[in-house]
Amino acid sequence: MKVATIGTFGLLMLAGALSAQKAHSLSVRTSETFTGEITDSLCAEGHHIGFLNSEKNCVITCVKVDGAEFELYNSEMKHIYKLSDQIQPEVYAGQEVIVTGNYEKETNSIHVISIRPRITYAGL
Repeated sequence: MKVATIGTFGLLMLAGALSAQKAHSLSVRTSETFTGEITDSLCAEGHHIGFLNSEKNCVITCVKVDGAEFELYNSEMKHIYKLSDQIQPEVYAGQEVIVTGNYEKETNSIHVISIRPRITYAGL
């Protein structure tokens, strides 16, 4: 009798743990991927490179000196996304990237999970 009670109790505990774990995973949103160029909020649709010699220098200067924020600009859709993370984008300033994250429509921002370079291959 004792063994059956302990076994039943163990099964109930396991079922409760599994059900709690399953419920938790249902509440987690799946991430999406976004492509575009890491730019800044001051000149997202066209950099004024001028004496800075490169888009990367322009973007970093606008962020560090002028108080702009890093953003993702998709030129095909002509859409600008705010980025929650302002550390990761610095490495990719002025480059085409793939951002993985969750989009929040209300704030038009991406909660950034990761950023990686977008690699395109030229056909030979």
